Amino acid sequence: MSESREVNKLPLILTAMASIFFTVVVLHLYGYLNFAKPEEGLELEDYRLVTVGSEEAGQLRSNPAKHEAECVDGILVLHASHMNGLAGVLKDSRDRVVRCIEQTVPAAP
Repeated sequence: MSESREVNKLPLILTAMASIFFTVVVLHLYGYLNFAKPEEGLELEDYRLVTVGSEEAGQLRSNPAKHEAECVDGILVLHASHMNGLAGVLKDSRDRVVRCIEQTVPAAP
């Protein structure tokens, strides 16, 4: 006759919980998790608008900034290339987000 042994599930549950906790701690220590409050926004840079044809337009430097912009769901998102995974939205002086128009590349005929 075969007797069925009941497996103790407590070590399995504790191992799963410990591995999840350890994973979150390691991700936080390496900077992949950032627990930031919305009111603690980080100002990356101060941007100004230079109009086309103005005197300032001729004085711009040729080397690019350390930020890249992307249009995500109609909102301009800036990614900092010198900081790992840091991204944010561009806003004006009244805390309104800057909208953008997504343009698609036309298909070749």
